[in-house]
Amino acid sequence: MAQHADVRELREGLRTMRDILDRLEALLEPSGEQPDPYQRRKALLERIYWAGNSVPRGELFKALREHGTQYQWVGQQVKKGYLSVLPLPGGSVRYSVTPRAVRELGLGQEGPERLEETAALAKLSEASFAEEWDSPEDSIYDQL
Repeated sequence: MAQHADVRELREGLRTMRDILDRLEALLEPSGEQPDPYQRRKALLERIYWAGNSVPRGELFKALREHGTQYQWVGQQVKKGYLSVLPLPGGSVRYSVTPRAVRELGLGQEGPERLEETAALAKLSEASFAEEWDSPEDSIYDQL
């Protein structure tokens, strides 16, 4: 009798896991809306710009996958003059945003969403900085 209860619990657990997996897969499936390609381009180029304007191939391709963009995008942006390829010794390459892209697409400008994000991050770190500032380790520097 105890075995039947264990089997029943096991089956119920499996059904629950299947439901969870189905919901997760539904979240991964693209919705009917296609993202605006111009907004996606700006987001990708801005990501490169804010990463020090020098991104290795692997990091760029990872960003492309995250945005659901094919690798041909790189060639298109190079051809348009928005992205430059910087060959390095040893055969590696880095990508950077061109001044034209910064100018025409307004990259790097502090928009309202960037300011809100910066303010939120600053607020989160206030307590940590205050604690560090008043720490015994930091008081050593006060005596110098």
